[in-house]
Amino acid sequence: MGRRLALLIATYDYQDAGLRQLTSPAHDAEAWAAVLRDPDIAGFEVTTLINQPHHLVGEAVGDFYRDRRRDDLTLLYFTGHGLKDDGGRLYLAMANTRRDSLLFTALSAEQIDQAMEGCASRQKVLVLDCCYSGAFPAGRISKGDTAVHALERFQGRGRTVLTASDATQYSFEGDQPQGHAAQSVFTRHLVAGLRDGSADLDGDGDITLDELYGYVHDRVVDEMPQQRPKRLDSVEGRIVIARNINWTLPAHLCNAVASPIATDRLTALDGLAHLHRIGNDVVRARALEEIRRLADDDSKVVSAAAATRLRSVLPTPPGPPGAPPDAPAPVPPARSPAALRPEPPPVPPSERTSPTPEQAAATPPGPHPGAPAPGPAPSRSRLRPRTRRARVLTAAATALALAAAGVGAFLAFRETGDESHCPRAVPSPDVLRGAGQGLVFSPDKKTFATFTETSDVDSVRLWDLRTRNAVATVRRQALPNNGEAFSPDGRFLVTQDQYDPDRTDPVTVHLRNTSTGRTTAIRTDHKGVVNVAVSPDGQSLATAAASRSDEESPHPVRLWDVESGKRTATLTGHTDGIRYMAFGRDGETLATGSRDETVRLWNVRTRKTITTLTDAYGGMFSPDGRTLAVGGGDKVVRLWNVNTRKAIATFPNTSYGWFSPDGRTFAGAGRDRTVRLWDVDTGKSIAVVTRSGSLVGLSPSGKALAIVDKDEKVRLWDAATRRPLTTVTTVSSIGSRPAFSPDGTIFAAAGKDGTVRLWDVADCT
Repeated sequence: MGRRLALLIATYDYQDAGLRQLTSPAHDAEAWAAVLRDPDIAGFEVTTLINQPHHLVGEAVGDFYRDRRRDDLTLLYFTGHGLKDDGGRLYLAMANTRRDSLLFTALSAEQIDQAMEGCASRQKVLVLDCCYSGAFPAGRISKGDTAVHALERFQGRGRTVLTASDATQYSFEGDQPQGHAAQSVFTRHLVAGLRDGSADLDGDGDITLDELYGYVHDRVVDEMPQQRPKRLDSVEGRIVIARNINWTLPAHLCNAVASPIATDRLTALDGLAHLHRIGNDVVRARALEEIRRLADDDSKVVSAAAATRLRSVLPTPPGPPGAPPDAPAPVPPARSPAALRPEPPPVPPSERTSPTPEQAAATPPGPHPGAPAPGPAPSRSRLRPRTRRARVLTAAATALALAAAGVGAFLAFRETGDESHCPRAVPSPDVLRGAGQGLVFSPDKKTFATFTETSDVDSVRLWDLRTRNAVATVRRQALPNNGEAFSPDGRFLVTQDQYDPDRTDPVTVHLRNTSTGRTTAIRTDHKGVVNVAVSPDGQSLATAAASRSDEESPHPVRLWDVESGKRTATLTGHTDGIRYMAFGRDGETLATGSRDETVRLWNVRTRKTITTLTDAYGGMFSPDGRTLAVGGGDKVVRLWNVNTRKAIATFPNTSYGWFSPDGRTFAGAGRDRTVRLWDVDTGKSIAVVTRSGSLVGLSPSGKALAIVDKDEKVRLWDAATRRPLTTVTTVSSIGSRPAFSPDGTIFAAAGKDGTVRLWDVADCT
């Protein structure tokens, strides 16, 4: 995460007798430094320079902007006299400044501009509390001389400039020319707005630069109508300057929640949901606390409405069959088309036993590339009949699983009735010839998509899982590079224009409604192949170019509104192609992994980088969204706490893997062909499943692991006993990664010959 740095410069004692001595800059800088330095409010690292000569100040400014990172936030503040030379060039007066020699004794705007231009930070804030023109009214001391247009001088990308006045106005200190004057009108309101939180205009708990400027502008104009602060902004997204440490639940909501009248409590839900949507962590937690309290309300109407609100603010993907409503649900990663996936590091011939398993074992964790995707329920008319048994969650069953397997709560369910294991051989599969070279299940358990990649024409086909009939074919289109084929609710199919190396115009992503066939086309402004992520509520789409590039310009991640197809934000920071993308469960956190060997976590609401992980290639979120597993070039998977941005566990000799449904166990594999179970809480190895296989899938229940063995056959293994359950197919017939359906009843594999096979494995998973 970037640093927050501030350099405050104040000059009020001048050697030149012609420069009027000012009274408030020292007080201004002291008060401004205190509020910026306060860790509970702004948390800046603050350096203050008072009455220093121009050469020392210039050196400090140069050092301040040197060697900054892109995610650093820099704030440079000046209070004192602003002067101009005969050519209209702006200078900031220092203690040794001479009016007849500004070029050699003052700090020029050009110097500051050049220092800012060379700074790598994407968020540079300049605050000038000085004026640039003319006379002043009786009883006020004006900080400045004749007109200079400061905003025009300091234009530039990635910077925001706030000035105490415009080019034709005055900046005022206070009414007293001597003694301990109050702070200047401008700085006084800057400090007050942050100190008491009154600049938090939208009540979301954060004070952005936009809010601070609006707050200060209105109060300065109210107090001094002659003075009008100005602002220039060329920064994308929000800049959060401080937190509102005095935030409390608005009085009207407090009154409504505590009201004895049920309708009042019911109306409070809208306001609480709004706060949860726009607020920072503190605000969201308080809003969620109140909604949960109302979910236990004595009024059935209020409690039902609150329960509905809880489901809307905390969307929960479908869980495994028989799971309770509040059980954590698996979030299986999507698969990547084999022809477009980034190549893993080469494996020495001596370590290579089978090309396909090794290629699978070198894959980073999670959705990138080739992880099993969720899918629909099987058709009982085409599959071997079986008797469903009730699944009962009990403490005793969980304890038995713990004792028998040592895998945390990896097995949370016990089947009553027949306790027999999976049959030694599963029934013959349903075979769909000419269907495609890869397959992705839809989360809605109704459809699945197959894709074909040839040198001439790419195509994607949509199938009805119940009837096994093709319902739509989209020619000259492909799945996104990371295989994100469906929205989380299965409402629409995601495709992109067919890859063409000679194509120069941007790629279009197509969102096809699986029920109506209506398609929304989004022109992404990306070229080549594209990675896509869809938010849990299906309302937002993230896109990024996957192709490697030698360009020095950032490789943007773009956010789109699914309904309108319009771009809502651009996130910059990566310096090479993006090969991994995934939304967190809250829909506000986005993880992106780049070829620049970094993984970034973004807050899509504030459009800012939360943290940057180095030497990292890809990852996957835990089911609850609180943990991110990241694979690196050192063959180590690290777990990161999303909230604290700290590493909580390290799994050596592991290249990729999946979380169990409860998030407490991680099934991982490495290039040494060892498949192992890890305890997420302790970071310790629980058990070795096999030392001669490559993990290619984890069933949604967490009961079965799909592993490519050394004899080039895919077997399902029991996670508890670490013994093979059944043999499904051979590696030579697989064109891309196999996949479990969301309920685990079907295991599917697509062959290189375009044949798709679907096995009924309900008794095994």
